[in-house]
Amino acid sequence: MKSQISNYFAPLPPCDHRAVGGMRLWRRASVVVVASALLIAALSLPLSMTRAQQQGTSAITPAPTTAPIKNSAAGRIEYAEFSSASLGRPVRYAVSLPPGYDQKTSQRYPVVIFLHGLNNDERSWEEHCMEGKLEALRAANRIGDFIIAVPYGANSFYLNGKDGTRYEDAVVKDFIPFIDGKYRTTAKPASRLIEGISMGGFGALLIAFKHPELFAGVAAHSAALFDTLPAAPPATDGGRAASYRYALAVKLFGDPPDAAYFQANNPLALARANAARIKSLKIYFDVGDADRYGFAAGNQQLDAILTAAGIP
Repeated sequence: MKSQISNYFAPLPPCDHRAVGGMRLWRRASVVVVASALLIAALSLPLSMTRAQQQGTSAITPAPTTAPIKNSAAGRIEYAEFSSASLGRPVRYAVSLPPGYDQKTSQRYPVVIFLHGLNNDERSWEEHCMEGKLEALRAANRIGDFIIAVPYGANSFYLNGKDGTRYEDAVVKDFIPFIDGKYRTTAKPASRLIEGISMGGFGALLIAFKHPELFAGVAAHSAALFDTLPAAPPATDGGRAASYRYALAVKLFGDPPDAAYFQANNPLALARANAARIKSLKIYFDVGDADRYGFAAGNQQLDAILTAAGIP
C-alpha cells in the first residue's frame, strides 16, 4: 500500500543546537525516524504500509565531530570502534541506546542497522538531528524503545567492491554479530531491521535483498538506484558529475566497470532475481520531490518490480 507519510505523522521541529538546511532537511530527518518506528511497530502489529514516496527532501552535508559519548535523559549515544576481519582493520561506529538502557539490565531490544549516505559518516545520525526526532516520538508515545547502530561505510555503497574492499561482509559478518554481542539486542532476525539513506539506502536494499534471512524489514530513503552503469564521460567533462559517477563506478565495479559484477550487486536486479526470498521482508522506501540526483526513476522501477512480483 502506497502512502504519503507526511499525512500520517506531522513534521517535527528541528533540533535546537544548530540550524541546518531548513524544513526540507528536517522533514527528511523525521521521515527516517518514522520509517524506523513503522518497521519496529510492524514486528508486532499487523501493519500493511510498506512503500511510500515522501515530499520535501534535500541533500545532507558532512557533520563535524562530537564528543565520544553523548548523554541525555532520553537516551545515550556512544562512539567507538569494532574490529572488522573483512576489512582487516578497526571501523568506527555509533550506537543510540534507548532511555533506561543502563538501568534495565535484563531488558533486550530490537535493533536498526542504519547506513549513512555518501560523504557522511557514523556521526551523521546525531548531527542531522535524528536523535531529537526519536526523543520527540518517544515523548508523544508514538514509538517504543530500540537500539540504532550506525557503522562507518566510507563511500563504499556497502558492497564488496571489485577493488577488494568488503563492506557488505563487514556489515553482515562483522558488525551485526558485534552489535548483538556487545549490546542487549534481541539478536533475532525478527527483531532486526536495516535502513539507509541515499548511498546507505542502496546498501540497505542490497544487503537485505542478498540476506533476507537476517532481517524482518528494510527501509531506504532516496536510495541511489540505477539499472545501468554510467558511460565513460567525454574528455571535456572537466571533472563534473559525469566524471565523478564514472570514477565511483570504476572503484566499485572495476576498470572498466564490469557490467555483470554491477548487476550482481544491483538492488534492482536482486529484487528481480530474489523475489521469492524477499517476500518475507517488510519493505519501505521513499524519494523526495527535490530529487536533484535522479533517484526517483530507480525507485519507481523498484516499485514496479516489487508490484509485478506480488510484494506489497
